[in-house]
Amino acid sequence: MNVFFHELKRNRTATIVWIIALIAVASLYISIYPSVAGNTAVSDVYKNFPEAFKKTFDISENTLTAFSGMYGLVLNLVLLTGAIQAMNLGTGITSKEVRERTADFLLTRPISRVSILRQKLLTVFLLIIVTDLVFMAADWVLIKAIVNEPFSFHTFFISTISLSLIQLFFLSFGFMLGSVMRRIKSVIAVSLPAVFGFYVIGLFDTVVGEKIKYITPFKFFDVNALTAGGGYELGTLIYLAGLVIVSLITSFVVFQRKDIPTI
Repeated sequence: MNVFFHELKRNRTATIVWIIALIAVASLYISIYPSVAGNTAVSDVYKNFPEAFKKTFDISENTLTAFSGMYGLVLNLVLLTGAIQAMNLGTGITSKEVRERTADFLLTRPISRVSILRQKLLTVFLLIIVTDLVFMAADWVLIKAIVNEPFSFHTFFISTISLSLIQLFFLSFGFMLGSVMRRIKSVIAVSLPAVFGFYVIGLFDTVVGEKIKYITPFKFFDVNALTAGGGYELGTLIYLAGLVIVSLITSFVVFQRKDIPTI
């Protein structure tokens, strides 16, 4: 039984919908940039923002007047959308048999639990890779077609790859939750609180300080610094890799020993 192709076919439509959603979010903000670029009224609007609001959402005057700043805002929203997709995908694919009461059909086939989980993991990785490649291609085309300011492909690629890194965390985290939790009745009821919980924690960085980047993945990277030509910290990448590895190992260990209820 080929679990990989079955799951690939099953999640194909949902992945297309998420790709469209990501492109729509990015295109909405990229398309309005020409109307605010060089507009002196925008500076007046920025000055009227409460200081607490600007710090919480990491908005500066550069966000509204330079494309590098605007793209940082775009990426923050794209990361949130992509995180929900990855969390849904990871949680849903490992909890599906229990949730839909099809576990006895799958687990009585001549295939080990490790092979089942490995093929499911390969499926979600491939779907995320396809999502990000299509999104990046469409996003770059939009930027070149709409924005007249210089914005190098190197900066674009380095900053946009943060989407894949954030999705990698939430994919593995959701994969672990789906394996560890006995029964998940609704994937959305698990994924949305988790993603928005991490996002809300990130809004308190001015209170908690720099240590918050070890608590929420939304603060692993400074998106505004990336869009301005910055790079990634090696320590943060190692920390992220460690979290992903621990989550996946936990998934496989627990899933092998898990008492999966059948009909």
